[in-house]
Amino acid sequence: MKASTRRNLGLAVIPLLIATMFLQAAIDPSVREINKGQKTAFQGLSGEFVLGPLLGLQQAVAGLLWVRADEFFHSGDYDAILPIVRMVTWLDPHQLDVYITGAWHLAYNFTDSSERSDRRYIPASQRLLEEGDANNPEIYDIAFELGWQNSDKIKDFARAEYWYRKASTRHGADERGQAKAPVPMFVWHQLAHSLARLGRLEESVDIWKKALAMSEDFVKKNPTDFSRRNVRGSEVHNLELTQKRIFSRYKHELDWEVDAKVGKGVNRETGEPLSRDTFVFVTGSEVSQKQSAYAKAGLSAPAMAVGAPRPPAIEPTWNTAFDARPLFTAPKVLEVKGRFNVGDGARVTVRLHDDSYRTAQLKEFTFDINQDQTLMLDQHSVRAGTFGRKIDMSKDPKMYSFKSNIYYLVFEFNPRATSPFIQDRFGWSGEGMADPKYLWTDSSLQPEVRWIRKVYRITREQVFGGSIPESAVVSNEEYARVMAEPGPAK
Repeated sequence: MKASTRRNLGLAVIPLLIATMFLQAAIDPSVREINKGQKTAFQGLSGEFVLGPLLGLQQAVAGLLWVRADEFFHSGDYDAILPIVRMVTWLDPHQLDVYITGAWHLAYNFTDSSERSDRRYIPASQRLLEEGDANNPEIYDIAFELGWQNSDKIKDFARAEYWYRKASTRHGADERGQAKAPVPMFVWHQLAHSLARLGRLEESVDIWKKALAMSEDFVKKNPTDFSRRNVRGSEVHNLELTQKRIFSRYKHELDWEVDAKVGKGVNRETGEPLSRDTFVFVTGSEVSQKQSAYAKAGLSAPAMAVGAPRPPAIEPTWNTAFDARPLFTAPKVLEVKGRFNVGDGARVTVRLHDDSYRTAQLKEFTFDINQDQTLMLDQHSVRAGTFGRKIDMSKDPKMYSFKSNIYYLVFEFNPRATSPFIQDRFGWSGEGMADPKYLWTDSSLQPEVRWIRKVYRITREQVFGGSIPESAVVSNEEYARVMAEPGPAK
């Protein structure tokens, strides 16, 4: 291009720029009025957020964006946080806190008016953490968070064990940010707990022994480190308690009130409480009570006498006599009444979902969810053999759209997810648990686990008000088969 041509074009652009400036100035007030009150993830951001990445300052910009996200956390503008999380992880894929906090936000912060989590976001939360772990394969933090979310929120103890075990092979960041520090001991502790939740008790004991050996070696070298000595004390407690509970369920029952007063520890090789007097019948009334329990179960009682060892805690079989009766008293308002002979403090899970619901398997992270899908999960505590309350879903149409025609209403109890003092009645995997109607054995896990589960197949019309007949109950086998299949086409 000739110099004269370039000069003429430049002179022609100048009046166009001036005209554009005047036109923009005239438009801006109207645009501000139209968008008055609206907030976006970019509102208030200065030019460095745009120029920074262009100048190679991605990490600095990522940090500034995360500060911006913190403002939205405190103001409760949760929707605005998600695009910032995505931008920060793109700019700096080594920001561990962003992955962890963003995933926690997805899994825990989106709730209905009764503080029930919107569990449709959990697959996205998991996928975000998996992406973060892939980008930081030497650090334990995100793998541990995946383990925690699976054990605490999802109750998928097999996946929890997988991620805790992976975390245990990693390193923590040292004072220079290098992946050279050993993982914290709580990684090993949670691995042991997850194995117990899976019914793999001897493996759990082995992990507690390994953790204790590491702590004892550290304390020998650093005898004034009282924090680590406290950790060692917790490991001794958990190891011996686990061994006592195994012994009580499968060898000889312990009386946790009486025996605790005379017990002096545990043989860590055999798991037998010391002294031996801690698991024998003390009075004749104890013997009579145990004999009555066998008689009520229709079983022949073994020989029992004062001074003799008690039989295992899970004998005889424990009849839970479970039942649940639901009723929609108003559109999207569910009233639940149930009975459960299992002990105060146990929790019954109530889950309602459309027939197309399947846990999403995301290949890539996205926070876009299927808004047409309905999924509600609640937990009801057992008190004096009963459970239930009102579940009002009418206030949250965005979360509970009820656009499908068919739904499954599920009541279930997983013995592996319950409290230890409830488990002590029938074993980690429900070995001593029975029910004439709703016992279901999941043989896909080893050792297998026995659930209590009652499932209704209901219609949209029933959700919007009406009784639910017992003829709507489907078998556990049928429900398991349906959930194993792909969802119906939309």
